[in-house]
Amino acid sequence: MHAGPSKILFTLLPLLAAGCAAPAGDLGRPQPSFFHDEVLPYIGNFTAAGRGEPVSRAPLTDDERQLRDLAYAILMPPYDRSEWDRGLAEMRRTRIFANDVLPFDSTGYSDALLDTPYRSSTARYARIIEDIRADTLRADPFFANARRVVEMDTIREKSLSHVSRLTSDEREMAMARVVENRMLIGWVYRRFGERFVGYRQALERLVIATPAPAAVGAERALRAFEDRLARVPVVTQTAAVGGKVNK
Repeated sequence: MHAGPSKILFTLLPLLAAGCAAPAGDLGRPQPSFFHDEVLPYIGNFTAAGRGEPVSRAPLTDDERQLRDLAYAILMPPYDRSEWDRGLAEMRRTRIFANDVLPFDSTGYSDALLDTPYRSSTARYARIIEDIRADTLRADPFFANARRVVEMDTIREKSLSHVSRLTSDEREMAMARVVENRMLIGWVYRRFGERFVGYRQALERLVIATPAPAAVGAERALRAFEDRLARVPVVTQTAAVGGKVNK
């Protein structure tokens, strides 16, 4: 008798408390891990299919794999407040939870920033500037990669009508991968906007709690981030839904 998705989730929840988020490597990408690269995605595909979401068995292309690696640092919480929060994000990233199962905590970053002890209040401004600039730099590589993936998906869709003896299973597998890619790109669009809101709220609270000249530099970094998001290309109709920054 097979265990249902709810039973699997209940079994895995203690792992979250122990910290099941993948360890970050260079540029915030996840380090290779059998548990996070194979086990969690396998369970995630099972639960996603149970929710009626598209699941493809096709192997990932190099660009599709890189798309998922680049998305990792953007989808993870931009703070180290709790391994539980990172664990929940990992469960969403690997599709064990739907990516909208919990609302984005826009106040989480500011809470973590203000609750973390620093010897100098200026250090908090240095941290927010560093985090904002890191996200600003993540935009170009991700969306350049996303454009390549979308271009290949377009070729994939057009090629379906020219393949002889194409089975319904092959067609379904190909189209499921296209939808998977577009869902991920759309999620990243939305998450960038949410992170901007979180940074803005954090800066506003920080200026009230510990005003300092360094706030000027943080405001400049935030404006540069907003400008970069405003210039993000819309590479799919699905992604365009979350492409705007809410003010």
